[in-house]
Amino acid sequence: MKVRLQSLPYGVRLLLATLSLGIGAGLVGIACHYLLEGVQWLAFGQTSSDLLQLFQEAGNLRRFLVLCMTGCLAAGFWYVLQRRYKLLSIRKQIDLVGNTDPVPLPHLLHAVMQIVIVGAGASVGKEGAPREVGALLAGHLSKGFSLALKERKVLVACGAGAGLAAVYQVPFASSLFVFETLGLTYSWQNFLLVLASTYLATWVAQPVVGQDAIYHLSAVSWSVSGFLQAILIALLVTPLALVFRSLAKQANRKRRKDETILWALPLAFLVLASLVSFFPIFMGNGQVLAQALLSRQPVPYLPLALVMKGLLVYLLLRNGAYGGTLTPSFALGIGSGYLVTLLLTVVGVHLDPALGMLLGATVFLGTTLHAPLTAIALSLGFTGQDWSLTIPLVLAAGMSYVIRKRWERGQ
Repeated sequence: MKVRLQSLPYGVRLLLATLSLGIGAGLVGIACHYLLEGVQWLAFGQTSSDLLQLFQEAGNLRRFLVLCMTGCLAAGFWYVLQRRYKLLSIRKQIDLVGNTDPVPLPHLLHAVMQIVIVGAGASVGKEGAPREVGALLAGHLSKGFSLALKERKVLVACGAGAGLAAVYQVPFASSLFVFETLGLTYSWQNFLLVLASTYLATWVAQPVVGQDAIYHLSAVSWSVSGFLQAILIALLVTPLALVFRSLAKQANRKRRKDETILWALPLAFLVLASLVSFFPIFMGNGQVLAQALLSRQPVPYLPLALVMKGLLVYLLLRNGAYGGTLTPSFALGIGSGYLVTLLLTVVGVHLDPALGMLLGATVFLGTTLHAPLTAIALSLGFTGQDWSLTIPLVLAAGMSYVIRKRWERGQ
């Protein structure tokens, strides 16, 4: 079979590999969707698009027991897996193309466990799993089609973006993610490969995942006051995002992988389980908290709630769990933007809370992902807002970028 593929013109092989990747990543997105729903049904007895209602109806004791059991399962799983295999991040997979191929089974199991803990209510993002599996699939496809090392590296990055696009149905934002966060070189060929794989993956997964916006928010408009709001939120929210990013990086760098994970990770889950027994809004990857704020539901002690959510993400990652920080960052950004807008109201500056939340999410995501353009596209895509909001979001993201660069130069 490989000999037949090698007889095809190089451009045809590259096209076939890209199309195969798009279809495969779409199927990965479908698998992640069904796995997440299956875990939620097993853990809480039902599935629902209203996650807060799902967690509340499960009851205090069930939430507590599910998370405690999940912590013990995850600790044992990752301890055994990492003793036997070396898990490669997406960046490592890109760097090692042509030298070391990741072993498929442990990486697939690693991704499955990430989805499992999120479905059970862990405070980390689920986006890491489809990105990693998409990158893994791309590596094997590009090798199978006998592509050059340069194109193989590009396709691994495309696979990560396609996996993200399939799960969240945000192909344009995922394309920007590949260039901004993964550092893919800008060229016409790379643009075409990224767009083809992400949009095809989105289309394949759409019948199952659905094309509705993840978060429900009425149409938001803006006026001249939006410029002032963008500037103020960039100034006040960026430092908070920098602190969270620093904590997340430290947690990933110092993540427990030795035998101490066997007691530390269950203990971290016990802390989370004890908290959500009384406050189910802390369940999950941040979607519950973000939707509550976007729906204008009251969140008592909001500043404390945001601090606790950030610390829970750090606690789990530092003590051995794996997962993304994209959705938690979005939730923290929504909350920070809303909080700043409320504080401005107290001093007599009345601004739109909905726009404030979108600005906060954009600033927070742009800072944590090091990707301001991706953050703008994600904020609009997640909430289904019109692209006319781009102007104030660009201003906020641009100011936040300048602040971040000045802070990094001062380190």
